[in-house]
Amino acid sequence: MKLEGKLYYSIGEVAEMLGLTTSLLRYWEKEFTNIKPSMNSAGKRIYKDEDIQQVRIVQYLLKEKKMTIEGAKQHLKGHKHTFKENLSNVNVVDELLRIKEQLYEIRKSLSLIEEQK
Repeated sequence: MKLEGKLYYSIGEVAEMLGLTTSLLRYWEKEFTNIKPSMNSAGKRIYKDEDIQQVRIVQYLLKEKKMTIEGAKQHLKGHKHTFKENLSNVNVVDELLRIKEQLYEIRKSLSLIEEQK
C-alpha cells in the first residue's frame, strides 16, 4: 500500500488504493470500532493515514489471515495484540506482496528472453 503523502483521502481513493469497494469500507466502518474516518463540512468521509492503517489491519485480518468478522473483532479486542504488532504484520505482508510482483515480472522477462532464442 502506497500513500501519496496527502493529509486526507476520499473514500474512493482509499478503496482504490486498497483494492476494495466503497460499500465494503462503509460496512467495515459500521462493524469495526477502530475504523473512524472524519467527515468534512460537506458530510463526506475523509481518511487520514492512521484511518487507512486501521482499515488495512482489518483487511489483513479478514483477507490474509482468513478470519471471520467476529474473529477479527475478538482479535482486535485482545490485549496481547497491539496496534503496532498488527501494523508490523500488515507491512511485512505488503512488502512480501511487492516482492512477489517483482519476481513475477522477472520471470516474465526471462520467459521472453528464452522465447527469443
